[in-house]
Amino acid sequence: MFLLHNKRPFPFPFLSLTIQIPILNMSTSASPKKKQSAEEQRKEELQLSQVLKYHNQTKHNLTNFARGPQGLDWANQPNPFRRFVSSPTLPLLHPPFPPSPLYATLFNSLPPPQPITHSTISELFFNSLALSAWKTTGFSTWSLRVNPSSGNLHPTEAYIISPPIQNLSKSSFIGHYAPKEHCFEVRAEVPSGFLEKFLPRNGFLIGFSSIFWREAWKYGERAYRYCNHDVGHAIAAVAMAASGLGWDVKVLDGLGYHELERLMGLGVYPRFEIPDRPVKGRMPEIEFEHPDCVLMVFPAGMSGIEVDYPGMGLAIFELPELDWRGKPNSLSKEHVCWDIIYRTEDVVKKPLSTVTESICNGFKGSVLFSESSYKDLSVAEVVRKRRSAVDMDGETAIKKETFYQMLLHCMPSGSGCGEKQKRQLALPFRSLSWDCEVHTALFVHRVVGLPSGLYFLVRNEDHFDELKKATRSEFKWVEPDGCPDDLPLYELAQGDCTLVAKWLSCNQDIASDGCFSLGMVAHLEPTLRKHGVWMYPRLFWETGVLGQILYLEAHAVGISATGIGCFFDDPGIYSFL
Repeated sequence: MFLLHNKRPFPFPFLSLTIQIPILNMSTSASPKKKQSAEEQRKEELQLSQVLKYHNQTKHNLTNFARGPQGLDWANQPNPFRRFVSSPTLPLLHPPFPPSPLYATLFNSLPPPQPITHSTISELFFNSLALSAWKTTGFSTWSLRVNPSSGNLHPTEAYIISPPIQNLSKSSFIGHYAPKEHCFEVRAEVPSGFLEKFLPRNGFLIGFSSIFWREAWKYGERAYRYCNHDVGHAIAAVAMAASGLGWDVKVLDGLGYHELERLMGLGVYPRFEIPDRPVKGRMPEIEFEHPDCVLMVFPAGMSGIEVDYPGMGLAIFELPELDWRGKPNSLSKEHVCWDIIYRTEDVVKKPLSTVTESICNGFKGSVLFSESSYKDLSVAEVVRKRRSAVDMDGETAIKKETFYQMLLHCMPSGSGCGEKQKRQLALPFRSLSWDCEVHTALFVHRVVGLPSGLYFLVRNEDHFDELKKATRSEFKWVEPDGCPDDLPLYELAQGDCTLVAKWLSCNQDIASDGCFSLGMVAHLEPTLRKHGVWMYPRLFWETGVLGQILYLEAHAVGISATGIGCFFDDPGIYSFL
């Protein structure tokens, strides 16, 4: 992905990708794997083989691109809005809402928690997942949303699973969020007392699912990458909007695929039978929703919240069959099935965790290194007015102090605490339940006070030695001039890298015409071997969270940004090895 800036739109790039570099065994907070039988080991090797096959087969390289449609079938463009026909609706409120805090202040402390009411729930969804604007060109009109999406296709659907909400619902319910109408479609009512057993006071759940077909219509086999990247954007969007209300957010990653499917009512879709090759035709069942994750939203500052995942999972399946309301609308008349997406999705389904885990981690703030870099914009103004830039002017520059400030807010552990970067404790990364796995390689083009060249931001400092060993011996790995002590940024080599950045991004000018561009780098195979193949989509979630904060930072300092999903994977690796 790439961020950008300019007077029209701005240049500062961020590559949304998981590059497979044989760097190190990245650690996560996931439970260590148990000793396995020979049969279990064979099964895991087959699963890993499928994931690596997908990852390698869907790379773009210099001789050919990943397989996708040869042109766009506009007659079957998916409807961007899922609706559950005939389900009751709960309308949400529109502005004016009470003023939200200034964006830049949230990274140091959160405001006092607001109560959960019709108004605050409306504000949360309005500032995270709602429509943000409508655009028209010629005879075409389309919407934009607060949470960005690859190609504006929006494969991510959202659900609320909540106890009764003042002035909105007298009973506990599961609702689908309809962004166009800004309302909840009530899918089912939940027996009284069920959710309260697992939620803290004033807590509720938000679930995410993905419709792979929406993305595959345009991007073919590569769509699975983009869908999971968009999940990360949505997680961060909710985390940022919730923070303005004094609420904390945590992915309940101990729940497994089947628990999530049942909790969001996604088992109502017909089972999709995976063909043995890519096929085209009428396949309405391909429009099913894949359960991704559930977020717990709760008042910030609480302690002692523990989630009994085995008990929660058992209770979900012991819950009496709910009366699911509404029929999902049809999105396209005909479809194309890229079978490798569904084979990969099938093997990365996460099992239920067998432990009880605490989800309360202390909030870590970030140093306000250059307060003057920020415009006096509220959280709501930043998240709702963010736009993806479509062009860079090749002239605009930013000060190095602004550059450093933006990167400080990209650090998972915050700053000013004297600890190494590793655990995800700062906003919005604290919503994720594993240790940081993603680093960034930066191509600096126009940052006043910094030489142009290649830089590296080490976001998990346990990986520093192996990162250094895995890259070229002539790289300098020195701290740039004036870099804050809490920012593990390193200069690797000086020089004009605009052509390299453009070349790696499928020869797109937008990667070279911004202030800087960056690629996201994650350890792949060793991480999957250590923790399980279910970590594969989560690596993309993390890049999405990072990409979202880069988007917001760009707008908050008065510029703009965009993401580039087209890049050459392996040539990028060879640039470092």
